[in-house]
This record gives sequence, structure tokens and C-alpha cells, in this order.
Amino acid sequence: MISNPGDYTLPLGIQALFGATGRQYHLVLAGAVLAAIPSLLVFFVLRKQLLEGLTAGAVKS
Repeated sequence: MISNPGDYTLPLGIQALFGATGRQYHLVLAGAVLAAIPSLLVFFVLRKQLLEGLTAGAVKS
């Protein structure tokens, strides 16, 4: 168990925003955007190779 809030991972930090004091949706949405940025960057950088690999695997010869 992680007891120090400074050691929380991003999902745990977002979950902590849904506390007993109320939901802070603006902070939750900001955290979700920050969590999605690395995946989107990797996709946009490697999309050509990803699509080529998907289409090469679909060809039956």
C-alpha cells in the first residue's frame, strides 16, 4: 500500500480526487488528458509503421 500521496502513480492520484470532500471534475479531466498524451504522441509518431504492419499482416498469399 502506498500511504504517501507524493508517491502515488497517475491513476491513484486521479482516484484520490474522488474523495469524500467532493469530486473535482476539472482536475480529474486534466489528469486524464495528461495520462493520454504519451500514448497519443507514440501513436502519431509511429502511425505509418503501425498501419503498414497491420496491412502487411492482413494480406493472404
